[in-house]
Amino acid sequence: MPHQGAGFKKAEFHSRAAQADTNLKREALNYERALLECASGSRSAVGKVYAREKDQLRAVAHRIVRDKSRAEDVIHDAFAQILRYAKNFDPARGSARGWIYAIVRNTAFKMQENARRELALGEDTLNAICEREQTVPNPASCILDSMALRTMLDQLEPNRRASLLLAIIDGRTHEEIAEYLQVPVGTVKAWIRRELMAMRRRRE
Repeated sequence: MPHQGAGFKKAEFHSRAAQADTNLKREALNYERALLECASGSRSAVGKVYAREKDQLRAVAHRIVRDKSRAEDVIHDAFAQILRYAKNFDPARGSARGWIYAIVRNTAFKMQENARRELALGEDTLNAICEREQTVPNPASCILDSMALRTMLDQLEPNRRASLLLAIIDGRTHEEIAEYLQVPVGTVKAWIRRELMAMRRRRE
C-alpha cells in the first residue's frame, strides 16, 4: 500500500517530533489545540502529538498488525491522515486524543485486512489465472503454496502487483485498472501478461 499525505516524509516527521519532544516534557499538551494547528497545516503540531504519544500508539498498532515494521508504517500513515483530516475533528463527538487513537487503530486494522487478503491468495487464485489465460491444459497444475505466491507478489513493483491483484481478486477489467492506477490500458495489459508469464517460468 503507497504512503500518502501531502508529501509527509518519515525523516521530516521524526525530525519534527524530536524537536517537540524536549518541550513536551515540560508542558502539558492540549490535543484539541494541536488538531486545530494540524488543520491549518502545522506539521510541528503533528510532531508534538507524536512525541507525546509515540510509544503508546506504536504499541496499539503492534498489537493489531503484530509486526514491528508494519506497525511503523501504520503510525506514519495514521499521522499523515491526522494532518490531512484534522479539520474534520468534531469535539462534540469525542476527545481529540480519542480521535487520534481511533485513526491509528483503523489504519492498523485496514493494513491487517490487506495483509490477510494477499495471504489468502492460493489455489483458487492460481487456478483462476490459468483458466483466464488458457495456456495451461490442466489448471490443477498451477496449484502453488500460498506463501510462495506471496513471496513472488512481494517482489513485484507496486503498480504491477496491484494490477494483478485487481484483475484476479477484484475481477476488474483492464480499463478499470488503468483508470485506477492512472496508466495507459496497454501498459496494464503488458504488466499482467508479463508477470503471469514470469510466475509460470518460476514454477517450471
